[in-house]
Amino acid sequence: MFQFIEDAVLAAATAWWMPWAVFLLCFIDGFFPVVPSESVIVALASLSAGHIDVNLGVLFLLGWVGAVGGDQVAYWIGRSVGVSRFRWMRTRSVRRAVGAARKSLATRGALVITTARHIPGGRVAVNFTAGASRYPWWRFTALDVVSAAIWAAYSILIGRFTAGWFENTLLQIALALVIAVVIGFGLDFVIKRVLARAVAREESAPVDSKSDSEQH
Repeated sequence: MFQFIEDAVLAAATAWWMPWAVFLLCFIDGFFPVVPSESVIVALASLSAGHIDVNLGVLFLLGWVGAVGGDQVAYWIGRSVGVSRFRWMRTRSVRRAVGAARKSLATRGALVITTARHIPGGRVAVNFTAGASRYPWWRFTALDVVSAAIWAAYSILIGRFTAGWFENTLLQIALALVIAVVIGFGLDFVIKRVLARAVAREESAPVDSKSDSEQH
């Protein structure tokens, strides 16, 4: 049973259509974040030592371009329809995410766009909101190109780091994905802490300035 699954996984990983599947998954993930784009990249990279011959350059390029393309779709959807037209956009969780993204974009646009890709669900909220709030397209694109490149490279590095640790294909993929999840939670925690501190500093700055002026 497990041998059959392992053979099927290896056959899919070496199929001619797999690079294009990576591109398509990364593209869709830009505006519909339920597809396992990062997991597929990590899994393929983790098999690059001994299991299969993976062209990491092609994997990086297709993941990068696909991610940028999907983010562009999210930006223009936000610009065209806004962030409140449909019922699911008016749920509490979505409104909270969009509200936080709108506030952050207004003050720390570059930091938010380049880091949101590493926050589960945060990327799409930021991309939609950037379009809805008319954030400059050329600036959004420039930042997104950099962010997507970092994301694709880091996903490949995680998989490559674990490559060759196990002979069993399924164990190798499982290990790489577990490490990716752990690192993802760590990045999520650090990024949110940094953004929260930045917000706290900005909110306290006017008070400090005012008290300084009153003393003088």
